[in-house]
Amino acid sequence: MTGRIHHLNCGTLNPFSSRLLFPSEGVKDTRFLVTHCLLVETGKGLVLIDTGIGRKDIERTDITLGKIRPLVTQPALLSIECAISQVERLGYSRDDVRHIVLTHMDFLQTGGLSDFPNATIHIMRREFEAANAPQTALERWRYTQSHWQHNPKWALHSFTGGIWNDFEFSPLFPESDEILLLQLAGHTRGHCGVAVKKANGWLIHCGDAVLDARQIKAPSDYSFNALLSASIDCCRADRLHSLKKLQALASNKEEQVVFVCSLDPDAFYQARFNNPPETPEVPESQMSFPLQAAPQTEATV
Repeated sequence: MTGRIHHLNCGTLNPFSSRLLFPSEGVKDTRFLVTHCLLVETGKGLVLIDTGIGRKDIERTDITLGKIRPLVTQPALLSIECAISQVERLGYSRDDVRHIVLTHMDFLQTGGLSDFPNATIHIMRREFEAANAPQTALERWRYTQSHWQHNPKWALHSFTGGIWNDFEFSPLFPESDEILLLQLAGHTRGHCGVAVKKANGWLIHCGDAVLDARQIKAPSDYSFNALLSASIDCCRADRLHSLKKLQALASNKEEQVVFVCSLDPDAFYQARFNNPPETPEVPESQMSFPLQAAPQTEATV
């Protein structure tokens, strides 16, 4: 079992697609996407799951992100949202983050890698190979190799036959089952989910295996969601297979599992609302894209 889990928004996004993915009610209720990262306290130091927008992305956007990616995702580019800034506001230093786990290596997941130069970066071997030798135009667009030009220490994982709730998995630490990397391929070649053991069940970060966490517990026909996923998935069939496994796990009454994903603002704010954040919230006055208010729902986590 891990210690406290901090839910961090490491990059507010304002793409046009957010209004179709998460329709708002009323003109003033404009929807913004998040870059949902986790900071997990463990006996082996802090573990950061995905890194969001990094300080170098803000300082040299033209070099690290180029011109097209910011136009498509419309990031707020606020240093206060960077993972390193939030880690420091918690009273930690960058060196306290000993391990970084990446669900995949899209530019929104890897921007903060260089802010933690001494951390070991854990990634599925197949994803590492895809990011460093992209084979398609989509892969060349999604991966930003400048994010790891600081020569970090890599720990490449492979699935070796272990099964957890019908998922192939690789433990983050060989001697522990408190954090597991789960096979969730499809969005990218080596995409994985990250399962974190809590006192009362599991928290699974699904990365971009789903764009809207409601797809897992309440499957329905989200036409725009399906269209957008199809346009950015490496392998549509693999992603749908991964989604079916997540849905099966959600229906398993013997397991207490909470699901979050990278972009879903509702899942993020529900997690922050149900678990009062140890990280001070970003003041709306300091943001060009105001945060959504936390949903006033009964705690489920």
